[in-house]
Amino acid sequence: MSVAAGYDRELEWNEPPSACERRYARWAVVRATGAPAGAWWPLAHIGRVDLYLAPPGSEHDAPVLSTTPLVCAKRGRRGSGDYVGVDGHVGVVGRHLVDNDNAASDGAPAPPHAPRFAPAGSNDGDRIRVAVVDVSFDNVEAIAHAGADVEGPILVGLPGDHDVRTSIIAPGHGTSMAGVVLAEAPDAHVGLFQIAGVAGAARPYLATADLAAAVATAVDGWRADVVLIAMSDGAWGTPGYLSDVLREAARCGRGGRGAAIFCSVGDPSRNHVRQDDSAALGADDLASQPWVQAVAACDTRGRWYRTYAKYGAGLGATYNRFGPAVALAASGEPRRWSDHIAADDSSQASALAAASAARVLAANPDLTAAELRALLAVTADVPADVDRGRGLAAGMFDGRDRLGHSFKLGHGVVNARAASLGAADPVCLALLATRPVPDPDPDGGPDGRALMLARAWRAALAREAWRADGDVARAYLKLAPRVSRLFLTSLSVQQAFGWLARHLRALCDGADLVAWCRQDHGALVQQIHYAVEAVRDALVCGELDATTALQKLEDAISAADAGAAAGTFLATAFSPAVMAGDGGQRESGAGAAAGGADDDYCRGDWAGCGGSGGGMERAPFVPPPVPRSVHRSAR
Repeated sequence: MSVAAGYDRELEWNEPPSACERRYARWAVVRATGAPAGAWWPLAHIGRVDLYLAPPGSEHDAPVLSTTPLVCAKRGRRGSGDYVGVDGHVGVVGRHLVDNDNAASDGAPAPPHAPRFAPAGSNDGDRIRVAVVDVSFDNVEAIAHAGADVEGPILVGLPGDHDVRTSIIAPGHGTSMAGVVLAEAPDAHVGLFQIAGVAGAARPYLATADLAAAVATAVDGWRADVVLIAMSDGAWGTPGYLSDVLREAARCGRGGRGAAIFCSVGDPSRNHVRQDDSAALGADDLASQPWVQAVAACDTRGRWYRTYAKYGAGLGATYNRFGPAVALAASGEPRRWSDHIAADDSSQASALAAASAARVLAANPDLTAAELRALLAVTADVPADVDRGRGLAAGMFDGRDRLGHSFKLGHGVVNARAASLGAADPVCLALLATRPVPDPDPDGGPDGRALMLARAWRAALAREAWRADGDVARAYLKLAPRVSRLFLTSLSVQQAFGWLARHLRALCDGADLVAWCRQDHGALVQQIHYAVEAVRDALVCGELDATTALQKLEDAISAADAGAAAGTFLATAFSPAVMAGDGGQRESGAGAAAGGADDDYCRGDWAGCGGSGGGMERAPFVPPPVPRSVHRSAR
């Protein structure tokens, strides 16, 4: 197969609009620059973006920045010859699809849902808020177990014909995705945001307006930290107004730090390819937008997820798509998460990534959306093989570039435990960022050495901080989350901590720590001085708490016995006996994102010691085996 056949597509679109979509023929989505016209209906508000629905002929009754047909004509109509490739727009800019000659039979247009929320308060405590956007939340009771913090379903977007939940026994697709999030991030506050659908899927002509309303409502109104859209379709496209909402969510969500938005890559069956099959993501896909993290599915060995039937030619099938925008991967293997919740494919993968983001933000709430993206990428597991499967796209785009990116797996398989450690501590982050690639084989290789070292370091600090004379450790722990952020944005900080991490790894792997401890460590102290200077230079003027903690560290390493103290601490922290007790074991590979909370050592409650943090995390979630076919994502 040629390269062109692999990274190419001819999207053909033949589906007519449904009755509930035809009602809005000739309507437009307008972005207002000031007060709206009286006839317009509010659709979405977030930051500086105000979107309205304008009835036919009223688009310019007030000043606007843009106007876009709501039911937009799409390329790829049968017989048109105007197929959509990998980098073309799906919608025809400025062209309405059809006039509605059957308005009476289709029913009258209805204004968008307008949910209202209580003002921001302290009733959530420190819970991270995860918004799940989907079309089906049947049987929400399946996730309403003891301790689960679930709100909704909340109707958003344009009304449909079936906004009321039906009496279906099986959980809906959105319910299942929320169940995966709660299994992996049990302390999260989950909001269910329901958009209208047709035949179990988002309405192809109204999906972008519905998603714009859902994201804006979740981020601006409900104050979501993380948004999960566990669905994707190449035929939606991404019009300018949806890009505006996504950009604004990244700019002003979470109090200016930016909301993290995760999306599944979807499967090729919705690529609507005219001739040859293609698994390529289009540049106009929701998953390809720079403010969204697209998540692919992988198998238990971290490879691009495929399934193989026990009959037929045995070429296998894939429920994945690939492209330059793929950010991460997570397990797509069928899995039962509770008595009622089961999932698979890239929908499950995106839910696992969103849950991982929630856990990371719980460890370091000050992370920006860009820092979170970088952190998940640099702590992701890198499998030895990207694909090596049979069938569609086999043998194509199986390499990685110099930035560690793969078209099929992005930067690797999400590792929630590693990312949470790195978010809280820059030494842990440096140890994880400098580990060799590929990662150990999850089916029989050695345990993840970097994670063991990181946990041993963190545990040693926890013990030291509880000591009466542990002022330096407490100062470090108070400063550590800020320095982790600097590691992700400052090359000098990254370089300084990278040297220290490589030095520590080499000592642990190839030196006699007992003999090393008795040596002079003046040069090591100089390297630590350089790291402190790099942090000081990278701090922003006015960060008084960080500067004070940094000064305490600087005073400690300037003492006459600093070298001996550093050597003793490191030799003790990384001694084999202590490592055996503190390092623990780790589920490596694709399961690392689906392994529950951050193991068995505590993050530390420094409330009485001048620091911050939570208590002991929960034990890993261990689901029962899957006894039967599980929920298949609606596409």
